[in-house]
Amino acid sequence: MKEVLFSERNQLITYILIIFSAPFIMCKYYLQPLIGSISDSDFEVMGHAIKIVPLLFLIFVIFLIVVSLKRINKFRLLSFTFILLVIYLGQSIADFYMGHSLYDIQNNWHYIAYAFFSYLMYRYLKSKKAAPAKIILYTFISALIISSSDEAFQLQMTNRVFDLGDIGKDILGSVIGLIMIFFIIENGKITHNGNGSHHKPGHTGWHFRQKRISDYFKNPLSLLFLELVFTIIFLSISSILTEKPVRFNAVIITLIIYTLFFIVFHLSVYKSVRVILLGLVVIQLVSFAVFCRKGIVYNAENIVIYKGIPIPYFDVMFFENGTFRLVDKKSFFQYVDLHTIQKYANAILLLGSGENGKGGNGLAKKEKMQFIVNKRTKNMLQVIILKNSEAVTLYNNLQKQNKKVTFILHHE
Repeated sequence: MKEVLFSERNQLITYILIIFSAPFIMCKYYLQPLIGSISDSDFEVMGHAIKIVPLLFLIFVIFLIVVSLKRINKFRLLSFTFILLVIYLGQSIADFYMGHSLYDIQNNWHYIAYAFFSYLMYRYLKSKKAAPAKIILYTFISALIISSSDEAFQLQMTNRVFDLGDIGKDILGSVIGLIMIFFIIENGKITHNGNGSHHKPGHTGWHFRQKRISDYFKNPLSLLFLELVFTIIFLSISSILTEKPVRFNAVIITLIIYTLFFIVFHLSVYKSVRVILLGLVVIQLVSFAVFCRKGIVYNAENIVIYKGIPIPYFDVMFFENGTFRLVDKKSFFQYVDLHTIQKYANAILLLGSGENGKGGNGLAKKEKMQFIVNKRTKNMLQVIILKNSEAVTLYNNLQKQNKKVTFILHHE
């Protein structure tokens, strides 16, 4: 009986059921606000607010270091650092308008839950004598199917939505779990000769690119690398195409970008391809050098060129310091969106409402020019809403006058 209850297979099945039931339990018992309050909770020490969640995480990390002191080596430390960087990258590119903190429990749940899923999947497949490449492939595919099904089931719930971004976080959590398993628990054994077996003298396994496409499915290191790249691309795109009319586009664009990346990556073994890539990089650098002081040099339907950098299709936010980032493509700003935007807009907020002026909605008033109170700074914030062509012209003029302006350009 004990063997049945604690078998790798039954533990995996039980955990999958927990993943599916978690959203329903959270909604039924109103746990989301509670989790949010726990994430924000702090206590004061000598006049300084100390957040409880990051403090507990730090204590947990110290505990792991103490109990694993004899097993710690340079490779494992570097792997752990890399995992933290991947998590930070995921946090940086996902849900920008939501303004989640790095230590938000609900946001990090995706990474934690699916990293642990990868571990249980690893234990189960390991018990079946599966090769490392098969473990990596089957775990990733399973995570993608489970996460997609979980999101689909949530369509039946009144206060939940189908969120591709959550799927992106889930599969990133799965990849993080795989990195933790093969680079920390197994101490990088898959790097020894590329297939997880023991090291051969004079042979290194750090080969991401393979001669044949079929070999990518046999080499665990290459497979894990490609899964990580796909996940980051998917999370990046799905986080800026969240609205229902453009969700399908997120999938198509992800597949196109990933396919192009894989083709270039695979063919980069040839010198001619590397020369072409280098040429494209040089052209972009020259373009940036020429136009870096000129702001938006070209604007048309579904494309804008900023400082010589072409930005197609996506909505983009230009910050006061001249930098920019892609943001969620939407015509209506929710309260939480405006709250995050006000974090970056101190004097003037310029909204490009699209080629036909259908965007820029969500403010209390519909006037083209209005003043609102920045709830973060308590100062007045001037908001200007114009069609893209007019907004771009005004933005460039304000830039020439050294005005502090935050500009969000929406492509319909």
